[in-house]
Amino acid sequence: MRLPAPRGHMSAALVAALRVPPLPRPALLVSGGTRQAWLDDDLQLTLWICYELRMRGFDDVDPGWEDHPALTQFRAALEARWEESLRSLTETTQPAVLSDAGEAELRKHNAFWRPRREMRSVLRDIHGDAYGARSERTHSVLFTVTLRDLDGGPGPSVDDMPAPTLALANALSLFGLHRRLVGALVGFLTAVDTIGGDPFAQLLPVQCPPDDVRLGFTVCHELHARLTQHVDAALAEGRSSLRGRWLVSQGRVNVGC
Repeated sequence: MRLPAPRGHMSAALVAALRVPPLPRPALLVSGGTRQAWLDDDLQLTLWICYELRMRGFDDVDPGWEDHPALTQFRAALEARWEESLRSLTETTQPAVLSDAGEAELRKHNAFWRPRREMRSVLRDIHGDAYGARSERTHSVLFTVTLRDLDGGPGPSVDDMPAPTLALANALSLFGLHRRLVGALVGFLTAVDTIGGDPFAQLLPVQCPPDDVRLGFTVCHELHARLTQHVDAALAEGRSSLRGRWLVSQGRVNVGC
């Protein structure tokens, strides 16, 4: 995988820095943004690049960037803004009732951010990794439990994905890469299964603080509901909900954004 096209000042600065060998003091700066965090394409893409660099890397980026102190500090500042935004969410958005075309398009978004493994198995692995039932230890829950199960095969690329889709991927990464947020990860992954119509909260194998689990559950449901609204609104306007995709509707051709 290669670096995606930037979408604003932060992602442009990050991509430019990553295209050259690591510098002692790269020009990276966190801006406040003018949109809500989950709709901020620049913030979401910048965070996604930081997470992807840590977990799987890019073919055109020097491996020395992965643990670069300046990049670690930069990512932490982005995460602070993102976590604050997630903690302010409440489950108030009703999922859109999508047409068959809308459901087909939503599946493209979900294919980008959702883990492929059955969630009960994932949660059992989290229990073992976070609470010592497994002997192998790693630097993060997500790397061993979730990211290894994402499908790296053909499918929509990050350049196709709008901010609401990246927001789901970045929430999953935030919760999974910090052990203090393992309860939120459990709640988030439980919500993934309920979105699929197979709730099993009573079968959770991990004992976590209820408030943390509730945070992850709320974040997943609310962000996914907002994604369905995004898909529905785009199709109603005769355009694709994916970035840079063309959709023929009512005799017109429009570019998705």
